Amino acid sequence: MRHWGLYIVKANNGYTLEGKFGNDELPSVTVIEETEDGIDYNMSLLWEVMEYFNFGGSKHDKERIRIIKEKQEV
Repeated sequence: MRHWGLYIVKANNGYTLEGKFGNDELPSVTVIEETEDGIDYNMSLLWEVMEYFNFGGSKHDKERIRIIKEKQEV
């Protein structure tokens, strides 16, 4: 049986993601550095999680999870 896991650590200047697939593979590490645009920075984290677990699906799927950034009209 293969195990999926993703460990996310919040640092002062971003996030560190460490993931491992299977029992015999080395962990992979991704760093997301904080940017001035907090929304894009947080979206990057969400995209990494979705990609790691393959939540996004393909364009041919009838239903998919999407991340959308909306501007509030003033």
